[in-house]
Amino acid sequence: MMWGKVAAGAVLGLPLSAFTLGAVIYAWPGPWQHSMVVGMLPFFPLWMAVIAASPLFRSTARAWLWLALASVAALAALWLIKFTGFGV
Repeated sequence: MMWGKVAAGAVLGLPLSAFTLGAVIYAWPGPWQHSMVVGMLPFFPLWMAVIAASPLFRSTARAWLWLALASVAALAALWLIKFTGFGV
């Protein structure tokens, strides 16, 4: 039962971390290329935090559902920031 939650954190935590940090990088003032390296430094710790927190969900299905929804929301935020020019 716990392994399903950890798998959800590992599989869905990867895009969640990438999309979240991508949105932060694009929203940061200045060209995104200047903040790319510094912005990606917290990627691995963020991903590990998602994996470590995933067993806290009540069920495996909830872990997959909520992490999938969070990943989609982070992707939508990244897309919105990137294509509206919010951070430029």
